[in-house]
Amino acid sequence: MRSLKKIFIVDDDAVIRTGLNGIIRHTGLFEIAGEASNGEEFLHKLVSTEAEIVLLDLLMPGLHGSEVARRAMEINPDLKILICSAEASQEELYQLLDIGIFGFILKTEGFDQTIRALTNAANGVPYFSPELVGCVVNHSRPVTKPVQFSRRETEILGLLCKGYSMHEIALQLYISSRTVEKHRSNMMTKAKKKSTLDLVLFAIKNQIIAPEKIAYRSGTFNHCQTDEKQADLFSGT
Repeated sequence: MRSLKKIFIVDDDAVIRTGLNGIIRHTGLFEIAGEASNGEEFLHKLVSTEAEIVLLDLLMPGLHGSEVARRAMEINPDLKILICSAEASQEELYQLLDIGIFGFILKTEGFDQTIRALTNAANGVPYFSPELVGCVVNHSRPVTKPVQFSRRETEILGLLCKGYSMHEIALQLYISSRTVEKHRSNMMTKAKKKSTLDLVLFAIKNQIIAPEKIAYRSGTFNHCQTDEKQADLFSGT
């Protein structure tokens, strides 16, 4: 039996923390590793917790979320930090990307997309709200020597940019998860990237995938999936 991914919630709004806690537990896909109402409290608890994914608010009393993210990554470089905020400037977004966040969820998207972002993160796939993806595309920086991907690699890369997991891509293209992983590995080698997040950002910044095709699915998360299907969400990572 696969262990549940451990989520840590950091937000100064008790109502939001309670809502996220309840929705996340209801999916049966995740375990709540802890909660904190500010950055200092979170960093203190992080030392002794086994959190794997963090939902982090940006605007809280005390330390700003970007500084909290930076210190958290120093404590545990393997953390997948998903920023949750009502807004973000272009400069702030790039600062957070340099720190190494794994995604950014605008609070206007609601709980369903938060669960989608968590599911993506559990599968090693980053998630950014569509409005923010557009910001990254508009400030793309073409590489000096373009990287050549095959038709199949480009097809898989496009689905990764849309937030599909490895397993979902395999089902959609009628190939095995192992084949998808092989193509992903080949692309990372060609682009000289070390993670799916780096690969997706590379595709966006260099416009390898057409901007109009980069848009995350907005469908609601189905809370009534079977246990077998829930377990499959974590395959192919």
